[in-house]
Amino acid sequence: MASTHSSQPARGDSCGSCCGSVPLVSIDPRPCHRVGSHRLHWQSLSRPADVQDSRGRTDGPTGVYVPTHRSHLPPLLWVVLLALVIRLPVAAWRWDSLSDDRDHYRLLADGLSDGRGLVHPDHGTPTAYRPPLYPLLLAGVSWSGAGQVGIVALHLLLGLVTVAGTWQTAIHLGLGHRAWWPAAAVGVDPLLVVGATLPMTETFFTALAVWMLAVATSTPSTRRGLTLGLLFGLAALCRPSVWAFAAVTVLLTLMDLFRKRTPQHWSRHRMAQAALVVGVAVTTGPWLIRNLSVSATPVLTTTHGGFTLLLGNNPVFYEQVVRRRLGTTWNDTTSDPGRTPADWRDSLEQRLGVPPQGVAAERKRDIKMYRLAMTNVADDPTGFLRACLLRVLRFWTPWPSESAPGSSWPVALKWAVAAWYAVTSLAMLRGLWSGPWRMGSQWRAPLLYLLAISLVHVVFWSTMRMRAPVMPIVFLLACVGLVRKPADAASGDDTLEAY
Repeated sequence: MASTHSSQPARGDSCGSCCGSVPLVSIDPRPCHRVGSHRLHWQSLSRPADVQDSRGRTDGPTGVYVPTHRSHLPPLLWVVLLALVIRLPVAAWRWDSLSDDRDHYRLLADGLSDGRGLVHPDHGTPTAYRPPLYPLLLAGVSWSGAGQVGIVALHLLLGLVTVAGTWQTAIHLGLGHRAWWPAAAVGVDPLLVVGATLPMTETFFTALAVWMLAVATSTPSTRRGLTLGLLFGLAALCRPSVWAFAAVTVLLTLMDLFRKRTPQHWSRHRMAQAALVVGVAVTTGPWLIRNLSVSATPVLTTTHGGFTLLLGNNPVFYEQVVRRRLGTTWNDTTSDPGRTPADWRDSLEQRLGVPPQGVAAERKRDIKMYRLAMTNVADDPTGFLRACLLRVLRFWTPWPSESAPGSSWPVALKWAVAAWYAVTSLAMLRGLWSGPWRMGSQWRAPLLYLLAISLVHVVFWSTMRMRAPVMPIVFLLACVGLVRKPADAASGDDTLEAY
């Protein structure tokens, strides 16, 4: 609040029956034409779920802020329209990119739509090499007969869902009438826009992750805990890297308990935690049971992790990329003869010995690749540390990854994209410097998610494309960094006064 007279809530501004002495609204005595003669600052995270104001209400089961006043709709509708205006032409320009099935998700979807199940495209045996949810979604599009047009429409819809989820999360974080800033940035972001033209998991996963965070930043309840668990489980079935977010969150919660600190936000609500676990079990359990039934092998994530760890931690990669000039790429055309990725894969297959036929065989190969990677790290710790630094640079680089030889991107477009990411990165750093975690515990989940995904790609394979799922959080922090006085979810001139 700008006025010191409003620092203490009036007696009638709290609801003892619902939330003890937590204030629902603080009153600034300065004249304000918006609401009678006083300025009202609504605190969406501090009020009960069923409280409703003249501009919107918070849905009880999910914690989603539902706009009921027409003044809410124009900013969100304009942002959605902006996203469509940008994404539709790019989808048309890159129409052929949907045929670039480098991760075989469309081939896996073909097996599902043909009734063969999730099977390896080459030899038809059950596979757990890729997570199942995105192929299932593509199979649904195939069953509908929509073809490639259906995939484009699906990715456009998921992009708009991500925009809405970012807006919702911004509301929960106290960004108020600036909530449309990060939502608009998500709508036009080059990584997310271009990623939506590829048959890969980034678009789907980002939509799930941002809504997971939208629920995580709402007021805890049992039903919201279940919703959060379901969304987390679906995200884990799309990209298993989200398990790192769970691990970091659990670790920090245990540290709080060990230090006897006051539990933060969701940690205080035991029933919500129990419901969260149930939601995760309901979504991920069938995948675990399926893998047990086809191979007696308990695979909860995928059998692909060992390869992604070994791909960036092997002597050939260290030699051909890590110890070369910055910007060197490892490919089949410019790398040294006999040291190309194809040559390395051939050599790896000879060392593995077991063909990838069946989930049990895939699991054995996965374990062996993990061990090979750890051996390489132990044998060359300096190379590993330099590779980690390179992966950080690749993950956060502002320069478009399609700037590799043969890229069709115009130079001017590459510089525009680089400028976009340079500005947003600086704004994000300024937002981090302002310490948003001091504004309220609801920042805990988005920041831990950003940290966890970033840490995964310090060790595992990393490119600029893999930054896409954290871009909504980058823009939320950038919004905090750009405002002259960052909004506080509990107080401040910018706290949801428009909502």
